[in-house]
This record gives sequence, C-alpha cells and structure tokens, in this order.
Amino acid sequence: MSETPVREYQDYLEVSVLIVDNGSKSHVEDIFRREFQEPAFATYYLRNAENRGVAAAWNQILRFAPEHTSGRSLYYDYYVIANNDALFGDDWLQPLVEAMEADAGIGWISAMENGSAVLDELVEAHARSKDYRVDPRKPYTTEIIHESLVQIYGKWGGHASFCRLVRDKGLPLFIPFRGEGRSAVCFMVRPAMIAQIGFFDEDYSPIGLAEDLEYFLRMERVLMPAGLTDEIYPEDAKWKSGFCGGSVVHHNWCSTRQGPRFDGRKWDRMREKHWKAKFGKSRKYYTKLLP
Repeated sequence: MSETPVREYQDYLEVSVLIVDNGSKSHVEDIFRREFQEPAFATYYLRNAENRGVAAAWNQILRFAPEHTSGRSLYYDYYVIANNDALFGDDWLQPLVEAMEADAGIGWISAMENGSAVLDELVEAHARSKDYRVDPRKPYTTEIIHESLVQIYGKWGGHASFCRLVRDKGLPLFIPFRGEGRSAVCFMVRPAMIAQIGFFDEDYSPIGLAEDLEYFLRMERVLMPAGLTDEIYPEDAKWKSGFCGGSVVHHNWCSTRQGPRFDGRKWDRMREKHWKAKFGKSRKYYTKLLP
C-alpha cells in the first residue's frame, strides 16, 4: 500500500466526526448546529452535563458508534483524537492512515505540531507561538485565532505554506517517539491496541493524573494495570508509537481551560498528587523511564 501515492486513497476514506462538549457552560451546541448545517461527512455532537475529564472524553470517542452493532465493541477502523486547541493543516489526515496501513505494529501515531522536536522549523514555530498565541485568559474569536496564525507563520507565508514546507522535507511516514518528546495533541490509535491493553485511565476524574503519560508507559510495559499480564501483552509484541512525518497541525498550547477562574497551576498540582497516590513516585521519575 505504501507504494501507491497518498492522494489516491482519499476517495476511499469514510470519515465521521464526533464533537464532545465536556461540560461547557457556553452555547456550544448552538455553534455546532450553525457551523455544520451541511457537513461534507457524518458529524455528531455529544454533550456531557459536567466536565468528566479528558480520559472520559477520550474513551467516549473510542466507544462511540452511530448505530448499534452487536458483537463489535470498537466501531471504526481507526480513531483520531484531537485537543480543542488544535488547528489542522492541509492534508493532515491521510498520512496518518497511510502510516497505519503500512505497519500493523503501530498502535499510536501523532501529527507533528509546533514544538515537535523533529524539525528545526517546528521548534522555531513553537518559540514564535509563545509570543503570538491566543491568550486563554481573555475572550477571543475566530478572527483573533486566525490573526494569531498569521503572526506565528507569517515568516513562512502562512500556516498552509508552513505545513507544505514541513511535508516537502521528505520525513519518514513514521518517526518513533523518543524519551519525553511525545504528543497527545492530535493522534490516531488502532482499535486492536485499545482492545488489548485497555482504555484510558479515568481515575480521579475530572482532574485526572496525566492520562497520556500513563498510556505511553503502559504501551512500553513500564506500568502494567491489574489484569494486563505478560501473557496478554508480551514484551516482544509491544505496540509502536511515534510521529507521522506527513501530518502537521498547529497547537495553540495552554488554551484548554475550564473557565475564567481556572487555575492551571492548582490543576497540575492535583494531577501530580493523584499520580503519586496511584504510582508512588513522581511523573518526572516515570517520564525518565520512557525509552
């Protein structure tokens, strides 16, 4: 499959979009209905009456099916999960599928974003994002977000041009994660991996305990939840994880918030407290165990 040009597969992708409103206080559903009056693909909206935490929302995506299907716990061939502060570049989805199709051992693959330590341009874009990002403490509109992108990526002729520049570098379709340089901003997971090693950890909802880190450690067999034995998940059959060299998104980092009075530092301290309560040592200690 990797020998066929990527674009030839676009007509065969059947895409569904699920927007999870995780306890928003604003009229998000009204915005959704207005923006998706004539969607180009199946689009669904799911609202939680209160914030259930990121892990619960991610698991809702994985468990979602547009209709009842008996005997099939995971409905789709692949699942993409994206933060609400991710903005997509052109042609970002197809390369993720292409990478998955080329290697059945890949369980998790992330789009590259500003800051990914894969290219100097991505690192530089992150540094510019610090100066021009949308301030999450202030009200902002679509126009303000677009203006932020103009300022960040103006050096390269805009975000679309930047994405093309990165893709034209000819990076490998799959770039294995190394150490702390991992991403859960926009990623695709394989249902077979979820079925084997489990869903995301919903303990201590809604604050949680750094669920992406826990899952990376689980994939590497550093942390093995109760019931996940060597027989079920052997050392020589670990799932691969990494970046997709053909997929680029923009991350408006640190703009995910719980409301105008949200204290991110307090939230992070609670996550660390929960992590230590469950695993005994700090997240920093466990992060260093990632290969």
